[in-house]
Amino acid sequence: MGNFKNVFKSLRTENGYTQDGLADMLGISRSAVSMYENGNREPDLKTLEAIADLFKVDMDYLLGRSSATTAAAATPERYIAPNCDDLITVYTRSRKNLSQEEKMRLARIILSDDDEE
Repeated sequence: MGNFKNVFKSLRTENGYTQDGLADMLGISRSAVSMYENGNREPDLKTLEAIADLFKVDMDYLLGRSSATTAAAATPERYIAPNCDDLITVYTRSRKNLSQEEKMRLARIILSDDDEE
């Protein structure tokens, strides 16, 4: 898959995900994330689509066939913080409990009054 392992790891770290956190978001094991990053395993099409959707990138970018993150990437999009419903959905879909640090981070986001953009 070309440069997938490097692109995948860069996206994970640039977006602040741990391997465990990303695995939970994608519904895969932490070891699968590690194997993708080390080039020891490649994701199936369904997982590849989920990764592209999560990071809002084109599949060609993931596969290292394009330097543009999206098919129509002219200007970078502003980061849109997840809303409370998004966070609750992620939490309830998790296959295992969040770490104490992740729980505290989630609580700070949910309790934040910062509505300004």
